[in-house]
Amino acid sequence: MNKYEFLYRLDKNLSSFEKAEREEITHYYDELIQDAVDTGENEIEFINRLGSIETIIRTIRRDSDFVNNVKEKKNFELKKVFSTTSKIIAHGIFLFILFIIGTIAFSFATSGISMFVVGVGKLLVGIKNSVSSTTMILYIGNMILGLGLTMLGLTGFWWLFKQSKDKLEKLLEWIQKAIDKKGEEK
Repeated sequence: MNKYEFLYRLDKNLSSFEKAEREEITHYYDELIQDAVDTGENEIEFINRLGSIETIIRTIRRDSDFVNNVKEKKNFELKKVFSTTSKIIAHGIFLFILFIIGTIAFSFATSGISMFVVGVGKLLVGIKNSVSSTTMILYIGNMILGLGLTMLGLTGFWWLFKQSKDKLEKLLEWIQKAIDKKGEEK
């Protein structure tokens, strides 16, 4: 997304903040992006590196000094939210989960495709051999079930590629909180 789309979406997601704070935050990100572009960075790549709008909002809410720092025009970057250890743990867990979901999605998709193909084949043979209407309904049901399994598998793949990034960010935050809590107990 380009700068204008990013700033528009950011402003809309900051609706729970006061108008003055929303303006300061969006102005801050406008300047941040413009500075990056002025130093030769690609606008879209830089915006992608900032993270999702949801992550930025969660970070701003978590960091009570963020708005004050923006008001004071301090030149700072967002704090690193996660330690290296928590990132490694979270990525390991997330990759394992992605592997499981990917395996299940692949199984559903391939099983569905094979059921559909077999159903079509048997239906064509059944039409040629004039089998009973009950048997034909069974073959059609096999085809529909195959289509359903294929769609379920493809939905799993869609989730892997489109939705999993935000889930990883939430998992990283949760692990970081757990590690911070353990650290406070000791």
